Amino acid sequence: MSASKDNKERADSTYVQRRNNREADQDRRKHILYGVVGGVIAVLAAALLVWDSGFFQKRSTAVTIDGEDFGPAVVQYYYQQAYVNAYYGAMMGASTFDPKTDPADQMYDEEKGQTWHDHLLEQGIDQLTQVTMLCHAAEEADYAMTPLDESNLQLQLDSLERSWRTSGNYANLKSYLKTNYGTFMDEGTFRDIAADRVLASSYQMNYVDGLTCTNEEVNAYYAEHTNELDTFGYSVFTVQAAAQEETDEDGKPVKKSDEEKSAEFETAKANALTLAQELQAKLAAGSDAKALAEEYGDRIYNSSAHISAVGSNFSTAQYADWLYDTSRKAGDITLAENDRSDSFVYNYYVVQFDSRTRDESSTADVRHILISAGSNPTEEQYAAAEESAQAILDQWKADGGTEDAFALLAMENTADSGSQATGGLYTGVSSANAWDPNFLDWTLDPARQSGDTGLVKNESSSTKGWHIMYFVGWNDPAWMYSVKTTLKAEDMSEWMDSLTADVEVIQGSGITHVA
Repeated sequence: MSASKDNKERADSTYVQRRNNREADQDRRKHILYGVVGGVIAVLAAALLVWDSGFFQKRSTAVTIDGEDFGPAVVQYYYQQAYVNAYYGAMMGASTFDPKTDPADQMYDEEKGQTWHDHLLEQGIDQLTQVTMLCHAAEEADYAMTPLDESNLQLQLDSLERSWRTSGNYANLKSYLKTNYGTFMDEGTFRDIAADRVLASSYQMNYVDGLTCTNEEVNAYYAEHTNELDTFGYSVFTVQAAAQEETDEDGKPVKKSDEEKSAEFETAKANALTLAQELQAKLAAGSDAKALAEEYGDRIYNSSAHISAVGSNFSTAQYADWLYDTSRKAGDITLAENDRSDSFVYNYYVVQFDSRTRDESSTADVRHILISAGSNPTEEQYAAAEESAQAILDQWKADGGTEDAFALLAMENTADSGSQATGGLYTGVSSANAWDPNFLDWTLDPARQSGDTGLVKNESSSTKGWHIMYFVGWNDPAWMYSVKTTLKAEDMSEWMDSLTADVEVIQGSGITHVA
Protein backbone atom coordinates (compact mmCIF):
# COMPACT_ATOMS: atom_id res chain seq x y z
CA MET A 1 0.00 0.00 0.00
CA SER A 2 2.97 2.27 -0.54
CA ALA A 3 5.55 2.66 -3.30
CA SER A 4 9.15 3.77 -3.68
CA LYS A 5 10.30 6.30 -6.27
CA ASP A 6 13.96 5.20 -6.22
CA ASN A 7 13.86 3.02 -9.35
CA LYS A 8 11.88 5.59 -11.33
CA GLU A 9 14.34 8.33 -10.39
CA ARG A 10 17.25 6.15 -11.56
CA ALA A 11 15.48 5.43 -14.83
CA ASP A 12 14.65 9.10 -15.35
CA SER A 13 18.18 10.24 -14.58
CA THR A 14 19.72 7.65 -16.91
CA TYR A 15 17.44 8.73 -19.72
CA VAL A 16 17.73 12.45 -18.95
CA GLN A 17 21.52 12.37 -18.73
CA ARG A 18 21.89 10.60 -22.06
CA ARG A 19 19.36 12.88 -23.77
CA ASN A 20 21.02 16.01 -22.38
CA ASN A 21 24.44 14.78 -23.53
CA ARG A 22 23.08 14.26 -27.05
CA GLU A 23 21.54 17.72 -27.04
CA ALA A 24 24.80 19.25 -25.84
CA ASP A 25 26.67 17.52 -28.68
CA GLN A 26 24.10 18.75 -31.17
CA ASP A 27 24.40 22.29 -29.80
CA ARG A 28 28.19 22.23 -30.14
CA ARG A 29 27.93 21.05 -33.75
CA LYS A 30 25.38 23.73 -34.57
CA HIS A 31 27.43 26.48 -32.97
CA ILE A 32 30.52 25.47 -34.97
CA LEU A 33 28.45 25.69 -38.12
CA TYR A 34 27.01 29.02 -37.08
CA GLY A 35 30.50 30.38 -36.42
CA VAL A 36 31.52 29.59 -40.01
CA VAL A 37 28.55 31.24 -41.69
CA GLY A 38 27.79 33.87 -39.06
CA GLY A 39 29.63 36.63 -40.83
CA VAL A 40 27.90 36.11 -44.17
CA ILE A 41 24.85 38.22 -43.48
CA ALA A 42 23.34 39.73 -40.36
CA VAL A 43 19.77 38.71 -41.19
CA LEU A 44 20.79 35.08 -41.59
CA ALA A 45 22.66 35.22 -38.31
CA ALA A 46 19.59 36.55 -36.55
CA ALA A 47 17.46 33.81 -38.05
CA LEU A 48 19.93 31.18 -36.91
CA LEU A 49 19.90 32.59 -33.39
CA VAL A 50 16.12 32.34 -33.30
CA TRP A 51 16.32 28.76 -34.60
CA ASP A 52 19.01 27.92 -32.06
CA SER A 53 16.73 29.16 -29.28
CA GLY A 54 14.23 26.43 -30.14
CA PHE A 55 11.49 28.96 -30.89
CA PHE A 56 10.36 27.31 -34.11
CA GLN A 57 11.02 23.72 -33.05
CA LYS A 58 8.94 24.14 -29.90
CA ARG A 59 6.00 25.39 -31.95
CA SER A 60 6.25 22.70 -34.60
CA THR A 61 3.74 19.86 -34.74
CA ALA A 62 5.11 16.49 -33.68
CA VAL A 63 1.85 14.60 -34.02
CA THR A 64 -1.78 15.34 -34.83
CA ILE A 65 -4.38 13.16 -33.13
CA ASP A 66 -8.04 13.40 -34.09
CA GLY A 67 -7.36 16.88 -35.45
CA GLU A 68 -5.53 18.15 -32.34
CA ASP A 69 -1.88 19.18 -32.74
CA PHE A 70 0.79 18.32 -30.17
CA GLY A 71 4.30 19.73 -30.08
CA PRO A 72 7.59 17.96 -29.36
CA ALA A 73 7.36 18.69 -25.62
CA VAL A 74 4.17 16.67 -25.20
CA VAL A 75 5.37 13.72 -27.28
CA GLN A 76 8.72 13.84 -25.45
CA TYR A 77 6.88 13.48 -22.14
CA TYR A 78 5.06 10.34 -23.26
CA TYR A 79 8.21 8.99 -24.91
CA GLN A 80 9.95 9.30 -21.56
CA GLN A 81 7.12 7.46 -19.80
CA ALA A 82 7.58 4.60 -22.28
CA TYR A 83 11.32 4.70 -21.63
CA VAL A 84 10.79 4.35 -17.88
CA ASN A 85 8.56 1.31 -18.44
CA ALA A 86 11.25 -0.24 -20.65
CA TYR A 87 13.83 0.49 -17.96
CA TYR A 88 11.76 -1.36 -15.36
CA GLY A 89 11.36 -4.28 -17.76
CA ALA A 90 15.11 -4.43 -18.28
CA MET A 91 15.79 -4.34 -14.53
CA MET A 92 13.46 -7.33 -14.07
CA GLY A 93 15.00 -9.20 -16.97
CA ALA A 94 11.74 -9.04 -18.93
CA SER A 95 13.15 -7.38 -22.04
CA THR A 96 16.31 -6.99 -24.12
CA PHE A 97 16.38 -3.22 -23.65
CA ASP A 98 19.78 -1.85 -22.58
CA PRO A 99 19.42 1.39 -20.59
CA LYS A 100 23.13 2.13 -21.09
CA THR A 101 22.78 2.29 -24.88
CA ASP A 102 20.99 4.92 -26.94
CA PRO A 103 17.57 3.47 -27.93
CA ALA A 104 18.26 4.51 -31.53
CA ASP A 105 21.37 2.30 -31.54
CA GLN A 106 19.70 -0.95 -30.48
CA MET A 107 17.20 -3.03 -32.41
CA TYR A 108 13.78 -3.89 -31.04
CA ASP A 109 12.54 -5.88 -34.03
CA GLU A 110 15.18 -6.98 -36.54
CA GLU A 111 12.60 -8.24 -39.04
CA LYS A 112 10.78 -4.91 -39.15
CA GLY A 113 13.96 -2.86 -38.82
CA GLN A 114 12.47 -1.18 -35.76
CA THR A 115 14.85 0.28 -33.17
CA TRP A 116 14.03 0.72 -29.52
CA HIS A 117 13.66 4.44 -30.21
CA ASP A 118 11.00 3.64 -32.82
CA HIS A 119 9.25 1.29 -30.42
CA LEU A 120 9.29 3.71 -27.49
CA LEU A 121 8.01 6.49 -29.72
CA GLU A 122 5.21 4.23 -30.90
CA GLN A 123 4.33 3.34 -27.31
CA GLY A 124 4.38 6.97 -26.25
CA ILE A 125 2.13 8.08 -29.12
CA ASP A 126 -0.26 5.21 -28.37
CA GLN A 127 -0.56 6.38 -24.76
CA LEU A 128 -1.02 10.00 -25.85
CA THR A 129 -3.71 8.84 -28.28
CA GLN A 130 -5.62 7.09 -25.49
CA VAL A 131 -5.45 10.14 -23.23
CA THR A 132 -6.46 12.46 -26.07
CA MET A 133 -9.45 10.38 -27.13
CA LEU A 134 -10.65 10.08 -23.54
CA CYS A 135 -10.44 13.86 -23.20
CA HIS A 136 -12.30 14.35 -26.48
CA ALA A 137 -14.99 11.90 -25.35
CA ALA A 138 -15.27 13.70 -22.00
CA GLU A 139 -15.69 17.03 -23.78
CA GLU A 140 -18.40 15.63 -26.04
CA ALA A 141 -20.19 14.27 -22.97
CA ASP A 142 -19.86 17.62 -21.13
CA TYR A 143 -17.87 15.82 -18.45
CA ALA A 144 -15.61 18.00 -16.30
CA MET A 145 -13.14 17.36 -13.52
CA THR A 146 -14.63 16.79 -10.09
CA PRO A 147 -13.39 18.74 -7.03
CA LEU A 148 -11.40 15.62 -6.14
CA ASP A 149 -9.79 15.68 -9.58
CA GLU A 150 -8.92 19.36 -9.19
CA SER A 151 -7.24 18.59 -5.87
CA ASN A 152 -5.35 15.72 -7.46
CA LEU A 153 -4.09 18.01 -10.22
CA GLN A 154 -3.03 20.69 -7.77
CA LEU A 155 -1.17 18.14 -5.66
CA GLN A 156 0.79 17.05 -8.74
CA LEU A 157 1.72 20.65 -9.52
CA ASP A 158 2.65 21.29 -5.89
CA SER A 159 4.84 18.18 -5.95
CA LEU A 160 6.56 19.50 -9.07
CA GLU A 161 7.26 22.77 -7.29
CA ARG A 162 8.69 20.97 -4.26
CA SER A 163 10.89 18.77 -6.43
CA TRP A 164 12.92 21.55 -7.96
CA ARG A 165 13.11 23.56 -4.73
CA THR A 166 14.27 20.69 -2.52
CA SER A 167 16.76 19.21 -5.00
CA GLY A 168 19.12 22.17 -4.75
CA ASN A 169 20.29 21.60 -8.33
CA TYR A 170 18.05 24.04 -10.17
CA ALA A 171 17.79 27.81 -10.28
CA ASN A 172 14.08 27.72 -11.03
CA LEU A 173 11.19 25.59 -12.24
CA LYS A 174 12.01 26.38 -15.86
CA SER A 175 15.47 24.81 -15.64
CA TYR A 176 14.07 21.79 -13.76
CA LEU A 177 11.50 21.13 -16.48
CA LYS A 178 13.99 21.49 -19.31
CA THR A 179 16.51 19.18 -17.65
CA ASN A 180 14.03 16.46 -16.73
CA TYR A 181 11.44 16.68 -19.51
CA GLY A 182 13.31 18.05 -22.51
CA THR A 183 14.37 21.35 -24.04
CA PHE A 184 10.87 22.37 -25.11
CA MET A 185 9.00 21.69 -21.87
CA ASP A 186 7.61 24.66 -19.96
CA GLU A 187 5.26 25.09 -17.00
CA GLY A 188 2.16 25.69 -19.11
CA THR A 189 2.74 22.60 -21.24
CA PHE A 190 3.40 20.44 -18.19
CA ARG A 191 0.21 21.66 -16.55
CA ASP A 192 -1.77 20.90 -19.70
CA ILE A 193 -0.32 17.38 -19.83
CA ALA A 194 -1.14 16.77 -16.16
CA ALA A 195 -4.66 18.18 -16.55
CA ASP A 196 -5.37 15.98 -19.56
CA ARG A 197 -4.14 12.89 -17.75
CA VAL A 198 -6.28 13.62 -14.68
CA LEU A 199 -9.38 14.30 -16.80
CA ALA A 200 -8.81 11.18 -18.91
CA SER A 201 -8.41 8.97 -15.83
CA SER A 202 -11.45 10.49 -14.15
CA TYR A 203 -13.66 10.04 -17.20
CA GLN A 204 -12.46 6.46 -17.64
CA MET A 205 -13.24 5.63 -14.01
CA ASN A 206 -16.61 7.34 -14.31
CA TYR A 207 -17.38 5.09 -17.27
CA VAL A 208 -16.37 1.98 -15.33
CA ASP A 209 -18.42 3.02 -12.29
CA GLY A 210 -21.46 3.28 -14.54
CA LEU A 211 -21.12 -0.27 -15.87
CA THR A 212 -23.50 -2.93 -14.60
CA CYS A 213 -23.56 -6.71 -14.85
CA THR A 214 -26.67 -8.87 -14.83
CA ASN A 215 -26.93 -11.93 -12.60
CA GLU A 216 -27.05 -14.06 -15.74
CA GLU A 217 -23.74 -12.61 -16.96
CA VAL A 218 -22.11 -13.07 -13.56
CA ASN A 219 -23.26 -16.67 -13.15
CA ALA A 220 -22.32 -17.58 -16.72
CA TYR A 221 -18.80 -16.22 -16.26
CA TYR A 222 -18.41 -18.04 -12.96
CA ALA A 223 -19.53 -21.32 -14.52
CA GLU A 224 -16.81 -21.01 -17.17
CA HIS A 225 -14.05 -19.98 -14.74
CA THR A 226 -14.68 -21.91 -11.53
CA ASN A 227 -11.10 -23.12 -11.32
CA GLU A 228 -9.72 -19.58 -11.32
CA LEU A 229 -12.40 -18.14 -9.03
CA ASP A 230 -12.84 -20.80 -6.35
CA THR A 231 -10.76 -20.68 -3.19
CA PHE A 232 -8.59 -23.70 -2.42
CA GLY A 233 -7.20 -24.83 0.90
CA TYR A 234 -4.06 -26.95 0.66
CA SER A 235 -0.50 -27.57 1.84
CA VAL A 236 2.54 -27.79 -0.41
CA PHE A 237 6.14 -28.84 0.30
CA THR A 238 8.82 -28.08 -2.28
CA VAL A 239 11.85 -30.35 -2.25
CA GLN A 240 14.52 -29.15 -4.65
CA ALA A 241 17.45 -30.92 -6.24
CA ALA A 242 20.05 -28.53 -7.58
CA ALA A 243 23.66 -28.62 -8.69
CA GLN A 244 25.83 -27.36 -5.84
CA GLU A 245 28.61 -24.88 -6.44
CA GLU A 246 31.89 -25.71 -4.70
CA THR A 247 34.80 -23.39 -3.98
CA ASP A 248 38.47 -24.03 -3.33
CA GLU A 249 40.58 -22.71 -0.45
CA ASP A 250 40.80 -19.32 -2.16
CA GLY A 251 37.04 -19.08 -2.54
CA LYS A 252 37.16 -19.61 -6.30
CA PRO A 253 34.58 -21.87 -8.02
CA VAL A 254 35.76 -25.43 -8.58
CA LYS A 255 35.53 -26.33 -12.27
CA LYS A 256 33.69 -29.56 -13.01
CA SER A 257 33.19 -31.54 -16.19
CA ASP A 258 29.70 -32.00 -17.60
CA GLU A 259 29.86 -35.65 -16.60
CA GLU A 260 30.67 -34.74 -13.00
CA LYS A 261 27.86 -32.19 -12.88
CA SER A 262 25.36 -34.67 -14.31
CA ALA A 263 26.37 -37.40 -11.87
CA GLU A 264 26.07 -35.07 -8.87
CA PHE A 265 22.73 -33.78 -10.13
CA GLU A 266 21.31 -37.30 -10.50
CA THR A 267 22.39 -38.08 -6.94
CA ALA A 268 20.74 -34.87 -5.72
CA LYS A 269 17.53 -35.81 -7.56
CA ALA A 270 17.47 -39.25 -5.98
CA ASN A 271 17.98 -37.79 -2.49
CA ALA A 272 15.28 -35.16 -3.08
CA LEU A 273 12.81 -37.80 -4.29
CA THR A 274 13.48 -39.93 -1.23
CA LEU A 275 12.82 -36.94 1.04
CA ALA A 276 9.65 -36.02 -0.86
CA GLN A 277 8.34 -39.58 -0.60
CA GLU A 278 9.12 -39.53 3.13
CA LEU A 279 6.99 -36.40 3.54
CA GLN A 280 4.24 -37.92 1.42
CA ALA A 281 4.18 -41.04 3.60
CA LYS A 282 4.00 -39.06 6.84
CA LEU A 283 1.10 -36.97 5.53
CA ALA A 284 -0.69 -40.15 4.46
CA ALA A 285 -0.13 -41.58 7.94
CA GLY A 286 -1.91 -38.60 9.50
CA SER A 287 0.88 -36.17 10.38
CA ASP A 288 -0.19 -32.53 10.32
CA ALA A 289 1.26 -30.39 7.54
CA LYS A 290 2.14 -27.53 9.87
CA ALA A 291 4.09 -29.81 12.19
CA LEU A 292 5.94 -31.34 9.24
CA ALA A 293 6.78 -27.88 7.90
CA GLU A 294 8.49 -27.07 11.19
CA GLU A 295 10.20 -30.46 11.41
CA TYR A 296 11.59 -30.40 7.86
CA GLY A 297 12.11 -26.66 7.58
CA ASP A 298 15.89 -26.81 7.18
CA ARG A 299 15.84 -29.82 4.82
CA ILE A 300 13.45 -28.62 2.12
CA TYR A 301 13.33 -25.65 -0.25
CA ASN A 302 10.11 -24.18 1.16
CA SER A 303 6.66 -25.07 2.44
CA SER A 304 3.19 -23.59 2.94
CA ALA A 305 0.90 -25.37 5.38
CA HIS A 306 -2.89 -25.09 5.26
CA ILE A 307 -2.90 -22.02 3.06
CA SER A 308 -5.90 -20.55 1.27
CA ALA A 309 -5.57 -19.24 -2.28
CA VAL A 310 -7.78 -18.34 -5.21
CA GLY A 311 -7.29 -20.80 -8.06
CA SER A 312 -5.91 -18.17 -10.44
CA ASN A 313 -2.98 -17.63 -8.08
CA PHE A 314 -1.46 -21.05 -8.81
CA SER A 315 -2.76 -21.71 -12.33
CA THR A 316 0.77 -22.28 -13.70
CA ALA A 317 1.89 -24.61 -10.91
CA GLN A 318 2.67 -28.23 -11.78
CA TYR A 319 -0.01 -29.39 -9.35
CA ALA A 320 -2.76 -26.96 -10.47
CA ASP A 321 -4.77 -29.45 -12.53
CA TRP A 322 -4.64 -31.95 -9.68
CA LEU A 323 -6.10 -29.39 -7.27
CA TYR A 324 -8.69 -28.29 -9.85
CA ASP A 325 -9.99 -31.86 -10.25
CA THR A 326 -13.57 -31.78 -8.92
CA SER A 327 -13.18 -35.31 -7.53
CA ARG A 328 -10.65 -34.07 -4.96
CA LYS A 329 -11.56 -34.71 -1.31
CA ALA A 330 -10.00 -33.56 1.95
CA GLY A 331 -6.78 -35.42 2.74
CA ASP A 332 -5.88 -36.36 -0.84
CA ILE A 333 -2.11 -36.28 -1.45
CA THR A 334 0.00 -36.18 -4.60
CA LEU A 335 3.63 -35.90 -5.64
CA ALA A 336 4.21 -33.57 -8.60
CA GLU A 337 7.44 -32.76 -10.43
CA ASN A 338 8.94 -29.82 -12.31
CA ASP A 339 11.86 -30.76 -14.52
CA ARG A 340 14.31 -27.89 -15.05
CA SER A 341 17.30 -30.12 -15.74
CA ASP A 342 18.63 -27.72 -18.36
CA SER A 343 19.39 -25.43 -15.40
CA PHE A 344 20.40 -28.33 -13.14
CA VAL A 345 17.28 -27.83 -11.01
CA TYR A 346 14.52 -30.37 -10.32
CA ASN A 347 11.57 -29.72 -8.00
CA TYR A 348 9.32 -32.22 -6.26
CA TYR A 349 6.04 -30.96 -4.81
CA VAL A 350 4.21 -32.85 -2.09
CA VAL A 351 0.67 -31.47 -2.06
CA GLN A 352 -2.22 -32.20 0.30
CA PHE A 353 -5.75 -31.04 -0.52
CA ASP A 354 -7.86 -29.52 2.28
CA SER A 355 -10.88 -27.86 0.72
CA ARG A 356 -12.51 -26.05 -2.18
CA THR A 357 -15.13 -23.34 -1.75
CA ARG A 358 -16.68 -20.35 -3.44
CA ASP A 359 -15.72 -17.37 -1.28
CA GLU A 360 -19.03 -15.92 -0.12
CA SER A 361 -17.48 -13.57 2.45
CA SER A 362 -18.40 -9.92 2.06
CA THR A 363 -15.95 -7.42 0.67
CA ALA A 364 -15.82 -3.81 1.80
CA ASP A 365 -15.06 -0.35 0.46
CA VAL A 366 -12.99 1.87 2.72
CA ARG A 367 -11.11 5.16 2.67
CA HIS A 368 -8.07 5.80 4.80
CA ILE A 369 -5.36 8.33 5.50
CA LEU A 370 -1.99 6.91 6.50
CA ILE A 371 -0.03 9.17 8.84
CA SER A 372 3.54 7.96 8.65
CA ALA A 373 5.70 7.28 11.67
CA GLY A 374 8.59 6.06 9.52
CA SER A 375 9.87 2.69 8.37
CA ASN A 376 11.18 1.58 11.78
CA PRO A 377 9.52 3.94 14.26
CA THR A 378 10.09 4.32 17.96
CA GLU A 379 7.16 4.44 20.38
CA GLU A 380 7.59 8.22 20.50
CA GLN A 381 7.27 8.41 16.71
CA TYR A 382 4.19 6.19 16.81
CA ALA A 383 2.70 8.45 19.47
CA ALA A 384 3.41 11.57 17.42
CA ALA A 385 1.77 10.02 14.35
CA GLU A 386 -1.26 9.00 16.41
CA GLU A 387 -1.59 12.53 17.78
CA SER A 388 -1.48 13.98 14.25
CA ALA A 389 -4.03 11.43 13.03
CA GLN A 390 -6.40 12.21 15.88
CA ALA A 391 -6.11 15.94 15.24
CA ILE A 392 -6.99 15.48 11.54
CA LEU A 393 -9.94 13.23 12.42
CA ASP A 394 -11.24 15.66 15.04
CA GLN A 395 -11.00 18.63 12.66
CA TRP A 396 -12.75 16.66 9.91
CA LYS A 397 -15.63 15.86 12.26
CA ALA A 398 -15.83 19.49 13.38
CA ASP A 399 -16.07 20.60 9.73
CA GLY A 400 -19.07 18.38 9.00
CA GLY A 401 -17.50 14.96 8.49
CA THR A 402 -18.53 14.21 4.89
CA GLU A 403 -16.98 11.48 2.74
CA ASP A 404 -15.96 14.01 0.08
CA ALA A 405 -14.14 16.07 2.70
CA PHE A 406 -12.38 12.93 3.95
CA ALA A 407 -11.29 12.11 0.40
CA LEU A 408 -9.77 15.58 0.00
CA LEU A 409 -7.92 15.21 3.30
CA ALA A 410 -6.58 11.84 2.13
CA MET A 411 -5.16 13.41 -1.01
CA GLU A 412 -3.46 16.11 1.02
CA ASN A 413 -2.18 14.06 3.96
CA THR A 414 -1.84 10.35 3.23
CA ALA A 415 1.54 8.65 3.06
CA ASP A 416 0.02 5.86 0.94
CA SER A 417 0.85 6.73 -2.67
CA GLY A 418 -1.24 3.78 -3.85
CA SER A 419 -4.52 5.42 -2.85
CA GLN A 420 -3.67 9.12 -2.83
CA ALA A 421 -5.13 9.86 -6.27
CA THR A 422 -8.44 8.19 -5.32
CA GLY A 423 -8.84 10.01 -2.03
CA GLY A 424 -7.67 7.05 0.03
CA LEU A 425 -10.25 4.70 -1.50
CA TYR A 426 -9.88 0.93 -1.67
CA THR A 427 -12.79 -1.14 -2.99
CA GLY A 428 -13.49 -4.84 -2.67
CA VAL A 429 -11.25 -5.30 0.36
CA SER A 430 -11.28 -8.91 1.55
CA SER A 431 -9.41 -11.22 3.88
CA ALA A 432 -7.35 -12.33 0.86
CA ASN A 433 -5.60 -8.95 0.75
CA ALA A 434 -2.05 -9.25 2.11
CA TRP A 435 -2.30 -6.02 4.07
CA ASP A 436 -1.70 -4.96 7.64
CA PRO A 437 -3.81 -7.26 9.88
CA ASN A 438 -5.07 -4.37 12.02
CA PHE A 439 -6.30 -2.58 8.88
CA LEU A 440 -8.15 -5.69 7.68
CA ASP A 441 -9.61 -6.50 11.11
CA TRP A 442 -11.11 -3.02 11.41
CA THR A 443 -12.40 -2.95 7.84
CA LEU A 444 -13.95 -6.43 7.88
CA ASP A 445 -15.52 -6.25 11.34
CA PRO A 446 -19.08 -7.61 10.79
CA ALA A 447 -20.46 -4.79 12.93
CA ARG A 448 -19.00 -2.13 10.65
CA GLN A 449 -21.50 0.42 9.25
CA SER A 450 -21.24 3.13 6.59
CA GLY A 451 -19.72 6.29 8.00
CA ASP A 452 -17.80 4.54 10.79
CA THR A 453 -14.43 6.12 11.55
CA GLY A 454 -11.48 5.23 13.73
CA LEU A 455 -7.73 5.05 14.13
CA VAL A 456 -5.78 1.88 13.36
CA LYS A 457 -2.11 1.28 14.12
CA ASN A 458 -0.01 -0.02 11.21
CA GLU A 459 2.86 -2.18 12.43
CA SER A 460 3.62 -4.34 9.40
CA SER A 461 3.79 -2.26 6.19
CA SER A 462 6.99 -0.72 4.86
CA THR A 463 5.60 2.65 5.95
CA LYS A 464 4.29 2.30 9.48
CA GLY A 465 2.14 4.68 11.48
CA TRP A 466 -1.58 5.25 12.00
CA HIS A 467 -4.51 4.92 9.60
CA ILE A 468 -7.45 7.29 9.87
CA MET A 469 -10.29 5.03 8.73
CA TYR A 470 -13.60 5.81 7.03
CA PHE A 471 -15.91 2.91 6.22
CA VAL A 472 -17.73 3.51 2.94
CA GLY A 473 -19.87 0.36 2.90
CA TRP A 474 -20.15 -3.35 2.23
CA ASN A 475 -19.68 -4.65 -1.30
CA ASP A 476 -20.45 -7.93 -3.10
CA PRO A 477 -19.25 -11.36 -1.92
CA ALA A 478 -15.61 -11.91 -2.82
CA TRP A 479 -16.25 -14.28 -5.75
CA MET A 480 -18.91 -12.00 -7.24
CA TYR A 481 -16.77 -8.87 -6.81
CA SER A 482 -13.97 -10.62 -8.69
CA VAL A 483 -16.31 -11.61 -11.55
CA LYS A 484 -17.81 -8.13 -11.87
CA THR A 485 -14.37 -6.53 -11.81
CA THR A 486 -13.23 -8.80 -14.64
CA LEU A 487 -16.36 -8.21 -16.73
CA LYS A 488 -16.08 -4.45 -16.28
CA ALA A 489 -12.40 -4.54 -17.24
CA GLU A 490 -13.26 -6.42 -20.43
CA ASP A 491 -16.02 -3.93 -21.23
CA MET A 492 -13.70 -1.00 -20.60
CA SER A 493 -11.03 -2.52 -22.85
CA GLU A 494 -13.55 -2.87 -25.68
CA TRP A 495 -14.71 0.70 -25.09
CA MET A 496 -11.13 2.00 -25.21
CA ASP A 497 -10.55 0.09 -28.44
CA SER A 498 -13.64 1.70 -29.94
CA LEU A 499 -12.40 5.17 -28.96
CA THR A 500 -9.02 4.73 -30.65
CA ALA A 501 -9.77 2.25 -33.46
CA ASP A 502 -10.41 4.70 -36.31
CA VAL A 503 -8.65 7.79 -35.00
CA GLU A 504 -6.34 9.55 -37.45
CA VAL A 505 -2.79 9.94 -36.10
CA ILE A 506 -0.37 11.91 -38.29
CA GLN A 507 3.27 12.56 -37.46
CA GLY A 508 4.58 16.03 -38.28
CA SER A 509 8.01 17.56 -38.75
CA GLY A 510 8.36 18.15 -35.01
CA ILE A 511 8.65 14.41 -34.40
CA THR A 512 12.35 14.68 -35.31
CA HIS A 513 12.90 16.72 -32.13
CA VAL A 514 11.79 13.83 -29.89
CA ALA A 515 14.72 11.76 -28.66
